[in-house]
Amino acid sequence: MRVIVLFPGALGDLCLLAPALATIAARGVRVELSIQRSLAPVASMLLPSVVLAPPIDGAVMATLFADEVDPSLRQWLRGADRLYAWLARGNADGRLSVRFGELGVAADLYAVPRTDGERHVGEEYAAALGLAGPGILPCAAPPPAVTTALPWRRAGAARLLVHPGAGARAKRWAAHGFRWVADAWKEAGGEAAVLLGPAEEEDAGPWKADGYEPLTGLSILDAARLITSAPVWIGNDSGVSHLAGALGSRGVVLFGPTRPQRWSPLGGGLTMVEFHGRSTDAVTREVLAILGVPFTAP
Repeated sequence: MRVIVLFPGALGDLCLLAPALATIAARGVRVELSIQRSLAPVASMLLPSVVLAPPIDGAVMATLFADEVDPSLRQWLRGADRLYAWLARGNADGRLSVRFGELGVAADLYAVPRTDGERHVGEEYAAALGLAGPGILPCAAPPPAVTTALPWRRAGAARLLVHPGAGARAKRWAAHGFRWVADAWKEAGGEAAVLLGPAEEEDAGPWKADGYEPLTGLSILDAARLITSAPVWIGNDSGVSHLAGALGSRGVVLFGPTRPQRWSPLGGGLTMVEFHGRSTDAVTREVLAILGVPFTAP
């Protein structure tokens, strides 16, 4: 059986979908996945048994919404036994449903989840693909070797990787709270490194003032290797925290306006801590208790 999945979601969305895709592929189904070009390295890492298809944000795939479908795309889609497309938001006028009908493709259309609900999003993805209950496979996999130098300098020291960013500012716990945690970790004899993404590189100054040298500008594969080099993780509800979960990290993920019951990362040993409406002091105490580190008031 041959299944095509068209998926425009971001990094966190892909990590939540991946276990369901891994489960289908393990049952002998040929799964061909169309995703954003930037996510291809992550998909290859987490889903080695899934075939990467023409990118969802490429010129060929764009003709799905044009007057004429690219002949190669038409042929590819027509050969599928089943098509799952998370493109419902692009189907507001029903045109996409008509297009799939013209191509003779049996298509199930969904929207990438963006709102709250009762079920975990990973369960929604699994249900959409006809999976339910136990038997969903984890998809943790070691990333391929990359050349970026790792920041660790002390052999044998317990390593903590701190990622204080998130795409939306409302999802970011207090920056000084992350610094308190990192400082406490170091005082307990460990080593801490700070990872900043493009959305929060402007926040490097305070970290440098406190003696840290944040890592910035890493590729997604370099970030994956960094994550696996530090068994303990602390970050906000973000795509990178979902990647940490998929790679088997243990540690803490901070949640603000979003609900961990719906959006928590899959896999790994990550504990969810909600910070909305709580003091930084109280949250810091809870985080350090989870990490097994004494709290010292700054």
